[in-house]
Amino acid sequence: MAFQTKKFAEIREDITQEIRNKTGLTISNDSDAGIRADGAASVVEGLYHQQDYIQKQLFVATADEPFLYLHAERLKTPRFGGSKAAGSVTATSNIDLKIVAGSKLTDGKSHYWITVYDEYLKANRPKTIDITASQVGSSWNFDGSSLLWVSPAAGLSGQTTVVEINGGSDEEEVEAWRERMQEKEKLGTERDREADLERIVKDVAGVADVFIYPKRRGLGSLDVAITVAGNPPNSPSSALLSAVQDALDAYAGFWADVRAYAAIKEYLNLKISYSGTASATEVEQTVKDYVGALIPAESYIDSTMVSRIKSLAVTDVTITPNTNVAPTNTNLVTGWLRIGTLEVTKL
Repeated sequence: MAFQTKKFAEIREDITQEIRNKTGLTISNDSDAGIRADGAASVVEGLYHQQDYIQKQLFVATADEPFLYLHAERLKTPRFGGSKAAGSVTATSNIDLKIVAGSKLTDGKSHYWITVYDEYLKANRPKTIDITASQVGSSWNFDGSSLLWVSPAAGLSGQTTVVEINGGSDEEEVEAWRERMQEKEKLGTERDREADLERIVKDVAGVADVFIYPKRRGLGSLDVAITVAGNPPNSPSSALLSAVQDALDAYAGFWADVRAYAAIKEYLNLKISYSGTASATEVEQTVKDYVGALIPAESYIDSTMVSRIKSLAVTDVTITPNTNVAPTNTNLVTGWLRIGTLEVTKL
């Protein structure tokens, strides 16, 4: 049973009772002894609160954010400060020209990306250009099809085609950071367990989820698929994959053939018609939440989708296709179901 500290009134009563026992005085609230008892009781209650506060900060599970940095130093688990999204776009020009490093692209919604290197374009020959976000954050992960140049040079097409832009993450949430430290404390000494491997990969900034597949490429192999932090989670960039591979090699490279890889996105194209008072936006968000939460190699279950939609103010729903969908899952490919096209119609 936890130690019960006394409240102010109980502490004051104990003090006044002691005075009565020793002096026989009747102590009123406005008497000298009563006023002194109030002061002493306040000090004692404050000391109790201080001890409770100190006890709270001693443990990772209850410590306030400033004291988590002290635990992080002890456990060697620094807080992730976020990462910049990176990727590539395809640019075209009708003349030979140079795009200097640092040239800006935008989505027209106050998000900017910059080119990483000087790029030389030949007339009418598309070229893939590496870019990185101008700021840290998951908002710079881009799932659209095109970006626009800011002040494009003469001859340069103002619109680029996005190949892929991801890998951006926000500063780590306090509770997610706390959970990583608790996991490290719980595991203790590294003993080559699957949980140890998962923790080591999650210590790489930007990683959201880790999926471990022993013997995927044969005996002695150990493959680790990762997703990038975001809502919903996304595929990792080549830079993040490289960072995870370095962490795996440092930890397990001497005893296992380890490899970090990205699951291959496979898209679900859904048409949904329904009747009821729920809005199309509510239904669309429900579908996106369900599919967005699917992990690599996990199947889409039609009945689950139907039940989630019907949990809204929906009387009837029809989904096309109306079958379960399993992603590719072989020794070469791990499929990951994502939303492709989504049409929601209210009858």
